[in-house]
Amino acid sequence: MSLATVAALLLLTAALATDLTKKTIPNRLTIPFFAAGILFHVLANGIAGAGTAAWGAAAGFLPFLLLYLLGGIGAGDVKLFGAAGAWIGAAAVLQLMMASIVYAGLIGLILLAARRFASGAIGRLIDSLIVHPGGEINRSGANRGLIKRSGASKRMPFMIAVAPAVVTIWPIFP
Repeated sequence: MSLATVAALLLLTAALATDLTKKTIPNRLTIPFFAAGILFHVLANGIAGAGTAAWGAAAGFLPFLLLYLLGGIGAGDVKLFGAAGAWIGAAAVLQLMMASIVYAGLIGLILLAARRFASGAIGRLIDSLIVHPGGEINRSGANRGLIKRSGASKRMPFMIAVAPAVVTIWPIFP
């Protein structure tokens, strides 16, 4: 396993931990990893390494920037994939991105179905996996689990989908 793969796995593991516990991926994690990825590739391969890292970062950052602007993911996810791309390159980060999106769809469907039928402790566990900006969860009555304030959206931490994607495709990391 290469140093670039180890660094990317450390980055993604730390992002999973912060996304699950704090519902955010902080800049103090993504920016240093991005800079270190560029520096690593420059030291390893000179100007060609800088180009490889820059293309990888752009491949991870730009598509997710569009998803962020459309309201599909958070800004931390965008910066995370840019930093991961700086380490593992364009091809691997694009494959990670596509696998993550597929897992996000599958997990989202499972959470929605489970949330529809779950009650008690299981319902609260499912609710805890979903971010509810702008409102509180109603845990009583016929509308249990719904957001009390209209206009609020429900969003699961994207790292829940990235984790199984990493396990699926990590062997292709450089």
